Amino acid sequence: MKVMAAGLTDVGCVRRSNEDSLGLSPELHLYIVADGMGGHAAGEVASRMAVQLIKEFFSSPEITEQTEEMKLARAVNFANQKIHEAGEKDPALNGMGTTVVTVLARPEQVLIGFVGDSRVYLHHQNKIQQLTQDHSLVNEYVRKGLLTPEAAERHPLKHVISRALGTSPAVEVETLRRSPESGDTLLLCSDGLSNKLTFEEMNAILSKTGDNLEKACSSLVEKAKEKGGEDNITVILIGYR
Repeated sequence: MKVMAAGLTDVGCVRRSNEDSLGLSPELHLYIVADGMGGHAAGEVASRMAVQLIKEFFSSPEITEQTEEMKLARAVNFANQKIHEAGEKDPALNGMGTTVVTVLARPEQVLIGFVGDSRVYLHHQNKIQQLTQDHSLVNEYVRKGLLTPEAAERHPLKHVISRALGTSPAVEVETLRRSPESGDTLLLCSDGLSNKLTFEEMNAILSKTGDNLEKACSSLVEKAKEKGGEDNITVILIGYR
């Protein structure tokens, strides 16, 4: 199968700076979305570091892990360690952090690693589903049966994440593996998109734009901006055809 990809990041309609970062490295089969947090420019620094460091890790010829899951988890932990160290050394960057979702999209398999509430969705045959689970306080309540998914969407603490890169010396990375099918489209995004668009709106845009991934990225971002665009918005689409 052929793997194609496109990506777009936008500051949105309200914020002055973009603390999101994205990485498209088809030569490494590697795609990354990171959503930074922290005062001043610290969030932008953290998200940019995450993308650069994960790519750097996968570019290294010294990596010898036996499984792709181990390699991906170690790459994200490597980025976490370096971001945490940078925050400890520079008072201006202290406390900075970032979410991250990383996808290794090979023709024969998809491997996803994630920390935080940036997401991956799967669109196939005009249907969409969320593959990742948010590492957030509210989603922990949902997992334990204390909140319904519908109540979680309206909860005032919805944006409080329970895991992020850079906020502690080590982080637990969650990984998923799946076998791709022809017609699959993976949507990676920051919460600037997922908080504004419903499943139905995402599905309608992806179904309408088909194989034109650049147009689909633009349409998704513009729709989020039409609905307020209070946050930075970042999208990567990976298509299997």
